[in-house]
Amino acid sequence: MDAAVSKANETTSHGIVVGYDGSPGARLALDWAVETAKRDERPLTLLHCVGLTMTPTFRAYDPGVQAQAYDEMSRGVLAEAIEIAAETLDRKEIHPLSVIGSAAAELVGVSSQADLVVTGSRGHGAISGGLLGSTSYAVTAHAHCPAVVVRGQFVVHAGPSHPVVAAFDDSKNAQKALETAIQVAVAAEAPLHVVAVDNVGGLEAWPETDTMLGREEMMEQMHRRVGETLKHVADDAERAHPGLEVQTNLLGGGAGAAIAAYAVDVKAGLVVLGSRGHGGFTGMLLGSVSHRVVHDAPCPVMVIH
Repeated sequence: MDAAVSKANETTSHGIVVGYDGSPGARLALDWAVETAKRDERPLTLLHCVGLTMTPTFRAYDPGVQAQAYDEMSRGVLAEAIEIAAETLDRKEIHPLSVIGSAAAELVGVSSQADLVVTGSRGHGAISGGLLGSTSYAVTAHAHCPAVVVRGQFVVHAGPSHPVVAAFDDSKNAQKALETAIQVAVAAEAPLHVVAVDNVGGLEAWPETDTMLGREEMMEQMHRRVGETLKHVADDAERAHPGLEVQTNLLGGGAGAAIAAYAVDVKAGLVVLGSRGHGGFTGMLLGSVSHRVVHDAPCPVMVIH
């Protein structure tokens, strides 16, 4: 397996990297990554990770025999992935990569030379050690490039009937997420929905010394300011990309649940959000929020760092 690793690491960019372990979740991730690689004209790297946590340690254990078994298993899994990808992509643009170690750590490491890293929401463990829910969470938290978790029972792609939803709170990460969401929406010819979350709570959350009218006015002012900000965002996007359809919405409730529910309502093809934001006027996009969206959204979720 060392030769495969060395050969892959000689490439200046891994393009789109997808973790594959043969599980149903990984197959969905592979299908999404293949179509995205085709649309964006990027190479595709297929990463299979052999975890050693289940390796026997008794005296009769022969490392050489075990290594050969791991190598054969990995070659088989990657050969399957190559055949699937080759139905859509040129084989020259498909690069298999087999490594020994933690799936999350290896995907994060490879992401430093990638444009995008993709995982399924769940895989299976055993000796392939790949792509459990904890792996997708770890990759979205630590990847050096945008990370996508493919959610749902079947593959959904952004397009004319499946909008790109961008979560926005005017933080630096959210600005980057918005820029990426615009690029994806334009490439996929999809509508762009920019959403912010009203996370200030009910009137009872305001100081008791304020009058009821004063608290209501403050909330109205905040909502008006958020609405104006979203309008500016939409206007800028439409000016920069004529023909791009942009909608804006202010959501209520808990940020993660609200964004995921909105994605269900509009049949989103992709949700894009920053890994972390700030309180500010919407109080959204903390790490826990991005994880909640990844867990609950019905479609692929892209997390930007």
